[in-house]
Amino acid sequence: MLYESVRRQIQSGDIRKYVLLGLFIGIIAGLGAIAIYYSIDLATKYILTGITGISPPGTNLQGSAATYQMSSAMVMPGIKQLLIPLSTTLGGLGSGFLVYRFAPEAEGHGTDAAIDAFHNKEGEVRRRIPLIKMVASALTIGSGGSAGREGPTAQIAAGFGAFVADFFKLGPRDRRIAVAAGIGAGIGSIFMAPLGGALLSSEILYRRDFEVDALIPSIIASVVGYSIFGYMFGYRPMFAIPANTIIGFYHPTSLLLYLAIGVIAGVVGIGYVRMFYGMQSVFKKLPKVPRMLKPAIGGFSVGIIAMFFPEVMGLGYGWIQQLLLNPMYFPLTILLVLVLVKMVATAFTIGSGGSGGVFAPGFVIGAFLGGFLAILFQPAFPFLTDQEIIIVTMIAFFGGIANAPLSVIIMGTEMTQSYLLFIPLMLATITSYFVKGRQGIYKSQVENRAASNAHREEYERPVMDQVSVYNAMKKDYLFVTPEMPVLEAVSRLRESRTKSVVVVEDGIYRGNLSIEELHFDQEMRNLTVKDLMTDEPGILIEGSESIHSAMDRLSKLTVGKLVVVESLEGKRVIGTLGFNEIAEAYNREIRRIKEATAMRARRGS
Repeated sequence: MLYESVRRQIQSGDIRKYVLLGLFIGIIAGLGAIAIYYSIDLATKYILTGITGISPPGTNLQGSAATYQMSSAMVMPGIKQLLIPLSTTLGGLGSGFLVYRFAPEAEGHGTDAAIDAFHNKEGEVRRRIPLIKMVASALTIGSGGSAGREGPTAQIAAGFGAFVADFFKLGPRDRRIAVAAGIGAGIGSIFMAPLGGALLSSEILYRRDFEVDALIPSIIASVVGYSIFGYMFGYRPMFAIPANTIIGFYHPTSLLLYLAIGVIAGVVGIGYVRMFYGMQSVFKKLPKVPRMLKPAIGGFSVGIIAMFFPEVMGLGYGWIQQLLLNPMYFPLTILLVLVLVKMVATAFTIGSGGSGGVFAPGFVIGAFLGGFLAILFQPAFPFLTDQEIIIVTMIAFFGGIANAPLSVIIMGTEMTQSYLLFIPLMLATITSYFVKGRQGIYKSQVENRAASNAHREEYERPVMDQVSVYNAMKKDYLFVTPEMPVLEAVSRLRESRTKSVVVVEDGIYRGNLSIEELHFDQEMRNLTVKDLMTDEPGILIEGSESIHSAMDRLSKLTVGKLVVVESLEGKRVIGTLGFNEIAEAYNREIRRIKEATAMRARRGS
């Protein structure tokens, strides 16, 4: 049977398992990205454009530049202006009903929900989540809500990744890996950034760590997803740079500006994160308001803002494209205002419970901020282009607040083909990351692997404290007696290739003979072991102690092994213990823990 054959292949080893998991998840991620793309496009056509007549600008991926030419300095006349809040409210109402009626886990930004599933739910995602998330996000974004499509795509791919793991009867560990691979493949596909997406799956789960186990399946899944999505839309970057614009790093003095950009992006990022979660807290505390109505209130608030600043609506990628094609499109003051109102609109949209991602708003806010800084600082750095400043600021801003600087750097270069900006991007993004501090836009991230429920057993259990000296010691140890001639004892030492030997009489410890302290001369022929043996303090250890204690003891001694006794009082020798025995015992215990964990996983699946 085909199913049984594939399942056996997946369960036969990590290499085959991760290759096949990556392949299946990549196919789902690519198709899911296509589905969410067309769902949002369809919702935009019939809700936002159908009601208000507004058609948001496009990107290079869509084969168009910005087509919507209304700037913030202009206000739509008459009834059309009043219809914007109607559109955004209807989208919030539809999204709120779907989410809170059928799948409350689908509220907010989907990437954070997928991260939470990895750490706290053994990778489990309810089957209905992907479909509800796709429709709810399409309604939210397609009606004009300020949110992104990458979060929903990540949650869709992560949900199907969990389904694939369950379908092939894999355990919690593999299900978590499948969820992480789904996050990376989904985002890598929709952004046309396969390498960045693959790295993101390992980096975005933690604030200060990486999930290395997820990297191989994520690379496979991301490449497959990208290939499928790119087949539909063409293998080109999301954003186009004017052909006559030179992008690169050619002037070391520009690093001063990029350092300043990193600091500014980090400070603005702190404000954005606080505003975002402050708004979420406000909506949670709204008295006597049903949860399913809160996204409608958020949508209405966004609509009011959009009456005066329509650039805050929808994905906003087209405005990034417009800035890259024409950096002077917006006046200086308008750009600064757009940074603020886009933050507020995003906080209203997602903080109220609306469904959508935070990637797109983060990049758009960063681009508006970059446009502002380009106008402000480019005259002082005439050898830089406005596009360079915009790209670096955009990536530095989101790389900082996402706690994923490395993967966002890679993603940003793939999206803009600005590979020659690696040095400025590294400086600005890492600076933003450190200036921003522990705060981040993904509240489900944990500090490191040790703080994750996914790895709790590995880190909370002190392995070396669990293994006794008795279970690690060498029982067939070499020993000599006090009355044995020294030359015979030395011969035994050389045959065993050890530097010291235990002196035992009737099973009782008497001392230690070390070859390094022997000075060979003619008089040694008449000496016995008792004439040259020593008794180094601390060399005895009871079998009931842990190898952790033994390791600590060995590190303070000049001899390379301890003598294991039943008790320190009786000194009856039962074995010896050195660094090799400790290492072997530790590795045995690690293997035992992994096998036990795998066994429990198979029983629970």
